[in-house]
Amino acid sequence: MILHGLEVAQLRKFIAPTRLCGLGPGLNVLAARNEFGKSTLLAALRAAFLLRYSSTSQPVRDLLPLSDRGAGPTVRVDFSIGDMSCQMEKRFLSRSSMTLQIGGETFRNNDAEEQLQQIMGLEAQARGEAKSIWSALWVTQGDSLRQPDLSGRAGDRLTACLEGELGNITGGAEATRLLATVREERAVLLDGRGHPRGRYKSAIAEEEAAIAEIARLVERRRVLEDDIETLAEQRRLLHHADDATRHEQEMADLAQARHERERLHQHAGRLRAAQAEVRVAQGALDLVKEDITRRATLETRQQQLRARATELRGAMEAARQRLARAEQAHAERQHDLDRAMTQLRDAREVHARVRRREQAGLWHRERADAITLVTRLEDAARDVAQAEVHLATCRVDDAMIDRLRAAERAADRATAQCRAYATRLEFGLLPDMARQVSINGVPLNDVVQNDVVQSGAAVEITTATTLHIAGIGDIRIQPPGDSDRDRALAARTQAREALAQLLARAGCDDMAQALDAHAAWRQAERAVSDARKKQIHLLPADMTDAAAALATAKARIMDLDRQLAGVEDNDAAATLPPLSDAQAAVSAAEARVEAARAALLRPDGENRQARDMLTRHETELEQATQQLEQVTRELAAERVSQPDEALSARRDAAQAARDAAERAVRACEADYPDVEEAMVDAKISRLERALEDRRTRVGELRQSIAALSSRIEIAEGDGLDERIAGQERLRDGHARERAECARQVEILTLLADTLATTAREATEQYLAPLTRAMEPALRGLFPKAQVTLGQDFSITAMTRNTHEQFGDLSDGTREQIAVLARLGMADLLHTRGQHAMVILDDALTFSDSGRMERMFDILTEMSQRMQIIILTCRAEQFAGLGARRLSVVSE
Repeated sequence: MILHGLEVAQLRKFIAPTRLCGLGPGLNVLAARNEFGKSTLLAALRAAFLLRYSSTSQPVRDLLPLSDRGAGPTVRVDFSIGDMSCQMEKRFLSRSSMTLQIGGETFRNNDAEEQLQQIMGLEAQARGEAKSIWSALWVTQGDSLRQPDLSGRAGDRLTACLEGELGNITGGAEATRLLATVREERAVLLDGRGHPRGRYKSAIAEEEAAIAEIARLVERRRVLEDDIETLAEQRRLLHHADDATRHEQEMADLAQARHERERLHQHAGRLRAAQAEVRVAQGALDLVKEDITRRATLETRQQQLRARATELRGAMEAARQRLARAEQAHAERQHDLDRAMTQLRDAREVHARVRRREQAGLWHRERADAITLVTRLEDAARDVAQAEVHLATCRVDDAMIDRLRAAERAADRATAQCRAYATRLEFGLLPDMARQVSINGVPLNDVVQNDVVQSGAAVEITTATTLHIAGIGDIRIQPPGDSDRDRALAARTQAREALAQLLARAGCDDMAQALDAHAAWRQAERAVSDARKKQIHLLPADMTDAAAALATAKARIMDLDRQLAGVEDNDAAATLPPLSDAQAAVSAAEARVEAARAALLRPDGENRQARDMLTRHETELEQATQQLEQVTRELAAERVSQPDEALSARRDAAQAARDAAERAVRACEADYPDVEEAMVDAKISRLERALEDRRTRVGELRQSIAALSSRIEIAEGDGLDERIAGQERLRDGHARERAECARQVEILTLLADTLATTAREATEQYLAPLTRAMEPALRGLFPKAQVTLGQDFSITAMTRNTHEQFGDLSDGTREQIAVLARLGMADLLHTRGQHAMVILDDALTFSDSGRMERMFDILTEMSQRMQIIILTCRAEQFAGLGARRLSVVSE
């Protein structure tokens, strides 16, 4: 098969009709950058041959352009098979259709699909790509690492080619078919993991179920035997527990114990009554003793209160005398305090007059200082004003001198440019002859920079000039005219005029005068700065404005004048003592006042203490008198109600009653039984519990015996021995079935192994032609290498120095072998007269330069028998392939 042309439209990135040009037999290469659309072209070719025009599967929807999801992707293909020329056009999705032209006959839509499948050997699929050898030979991007999928029609085409060469070698196929039959029969007994299934699994399960049932029945028989033994034991226990004699004896013992407990309770009641009598007699005796004690306490309290009243009367008299003395001392100290206060007022009046005199002196000195400050501030303000006036008259400041210097530099640059166009006159005259020569009426010695410039003994002329030599005549010199010279002269004139204007504004004739004026401006500026600094130094620390400081100083002078006007100025002020003496006199007077006040406070404290003590004694005497009266009344009332002799007799009677009650208690305790009540209670509880347990035990034994008897009767009626024997027969039958299945599995496994060996040997002979077709290409890349093919025609291993599995090889080696395998299959198809064409999209990406050169040789050799199309983005690497270059043209 030869592909001659491919055109796409409305397909992914190719919106306009785009054609792949330059296709021909042999080796073809399309080298273009990434995202150019190479893989899109291969996808279009695969869609044209392998996808139905009416398909809406995902591979077809992937062909839609991103900009128009409602478009209809279109593919046109020109190809030939042998001598038969074919043209095909497919449109997918929107208005899907197909046209196939074979020779002079045209087919459309479904008829065209059937004809295409027939001539290309395609296997139609309900969805997705059709199965064929072409999907293995047309390698998409990234699939070069994987071996081709040869299922379906692709494998059938290779099989047909191989069978044509093998001829009579059919034993392998027969062995394969027989092996499949054996495996199917074994699959009836074993699953894919080798586990039993079907009747084999059922036999094992039923045998295990029979064994489990036997075990369950044996266990039931053992339980029955245990129940029989338990029944006999419980009958024996019931006979022992239901003994009437033993029951009567236990009842008699319980009655005796209860009688003994009743006797103990009666004796305990008598003892408690006697003890209660003792407590009553003791209570009566305690009441009498309390009355006697309370009467003695009242008598003692009466004596104590009488003594306390006498003591308080003496203390009150001493407190009255102390209060009188304290009041006399307080009056004397109050007189001393009044005299000290009068002296303090006189000293403070003198001190105030002395302070006013001292303050007037301070105000006089402050006024003099303020007047001096005002004078200095006014002088400084005048100096600042004069300096600022002088600075204002200076016109050449920093900005003006910078502008003058810039203008001077501009004039110098313009003059320098003019000199480039000037005519130079050099003179070599005697000293006396120089006076005889003049230029434009100016003696040579007095030439200045007007239109000419003097440089040493030479003159540079830029304008028309007349040279006069006395006694000889005139020489007129005309420099040559030139536009550049004229512009330079105009620029020089303009620069000089600008400089002259600035000098005039500055009031200067030349730059030297301007520099002097600038120096004078700087000096005036420094004078202003110095005057301002001097003015600032005179200002107070909290003020920065000179005018405000001056106004403040003047206001302070006026304020001081007002204060001094109110100060006395007479002869009496001169007679006052110094301020220190006045302050000392005030301090001494204050000390005397403090001493007198302290002395006054001390007697006050004594007076207050004497009064407090007198008041407290009076209160305590009143309370003691009231308490004495209360105690006397209580004592008299008790003696009226019960005299002392009656109280003593009452005490003796209570004592005798208590002694009699105690003797009765001792007698009752001596008659107390020897048996402990707790032991009797324990015996009664034990006997009652034993009788109750016996009744409960007898009931439980009777119920248990009935239940065991019923269970034994049911178990004996089940026929356990017969059932066990029946299950053992079932077990043996299932065991024989299991053994038979195991023997069949063993036989089938041995037969399958034998047939697999036979099929493998036959397959090796069967795949030999395909191996021989692949080996030339493989040995061109891997000398002396041998490959092993599987039954699905894939390469499973390669033997070089060692045997290596295909999955263990490097990515580059696996990619190269996968490409060579496809080339070998295509060569085998070509040899057997079948259609073959190989397309590789970005293959051999992991190949080094050495192997790439050998792959180029292999591809070149193969391209002599079939068409090979290579799509790559590595144009430099494939430049040495020597293939036909393809191009893509868009309308």
